[in-house]
Amino acid sequence: MVVWADIPSDLLNSISNRFDIVSRLRLSTVCTSWASAIRCDLPALPSFHPDQPVPWLFLRVEPSTSNPDHSDFSFYDLNTTTLDCIPSPIPYPLVYGARWLGSNNGWLAFISQQHQLHLISPLTGAHLLLPLIKLPDGFQGVLAYYWGNDSKVAWNTCMKVILCQEPDHSSVSHSGLLVLALFWPHGLAVWKECGDKWTWLNLKTHYNDAIVYDGKIYAVGHEVLHWWEVTGSSFRAWNILPISTTMPKLHANYLVQVGGKLLMICRNREWGGCGHRMSVYELNFYPNGIFWRHVESIGNHTMFLGKGYSSIASTIGLDGAQGNCIYYVDDDYFYCKIDVQPRSSFNDSGVQNLKKNTYEKISLDNSPPATWFWPCAVK
Repeated sequence: MVVWADIPSDLLNSISNRFDIVSRLRLSTVCTSWASAIRCDLPALPSFHPDQPVPWLFLRVEPSTSNPDHSDFSFYDLNTTTLDCIPSPIPYPLVYGARWLGSNNGWLAFISQQHQLHLISPLTGAHLLLPLIKLPDGFQGVLAYYWGNDSKVAWNTCMKVILCQEPDHSSVSHSGLLVLALFWPHGLAVWKECGDKWTWLNLKTHYNDAIVYDGKIYAVGHEVLHWWEVTGSSFRAWNILPISTTMPKLHANYLVQVGGKLLMICRNREWGGCGHRMSVYELNFYPNGIFWRHVESIGNHTMFLGKGYSSIASTIGLDGAQGNCIYYVDDDYFYCKIDVQPRSSFNDSGVQNLKKNTYEKISLDNSPPATWFWPCAVK
């Protein structure tokens, strides 16, 4: 009978070195002897929990110090408050001048200076070029003014990209990736994996966030929540769910699902201020309408808000992450569109403790806009 823990370390490393970083990390979680053998041969990495996703904070990418054609990605570890530099086979010319827009399942989304959306995996080196986004023929709305005569996506109008999973996905030929792109000042488009084009869901509304929940796509603006049913390769007409007029108005909205529930977080983002109160609401459906219930506590969980996919994770058994807290990074569009220029005096990134109603700043001064990077799948 083979005892996996007794495999010689040199043989184990010879095998693991054939895999990418993510696969090697997963191998290192098999047992303590594998962890001690494999992790000593890996670059310094932030905390990694394959079964309990907690994001890393992606700050910047630079040319590799060992190979000028490759890249070095810098991540901030919330647990140790240290900066880790991870070498990647991603070609640096591919990501030079990129605007980073979101992350999930090990992917980072960005728009290039050539006005195209890309997905890359810094840990595996994978790269996916998404179809070119174009406006409908003859469209005369506000986006046409920003995009110009060729009707191709303007570099500085894509606000965020949310990477989700297609509802009821069962195909074995692909992963069921569903990409939602939000634009300034209006617009929401969706792309399904293996599709050859984007579908516009709305071209007249400004949205702050979107999510796939209960088989539907939900998108939230300042005063309204829209949703679409996903049916095969099409999207059924959208419905309108009003947002209470008693909710904060100077805010950005985020959508998070947990335990079969849909939560909305209202974040006060008044210009020049930091650490403003955040309010959490739960969407409840009733036969005669909907009701937004105010949530005072999220218990032993913590939320992560910002560009891209916002999510919630349990803090039980984790070091560093605080329970009943909201971690957020500055995703103000007018700040993030500057891309590489720091705005340290107004960088509103921090942690709000819902129980104590306190605010602690995450010190990211002299850094470009940060993005939560999810090394594992978050559904």
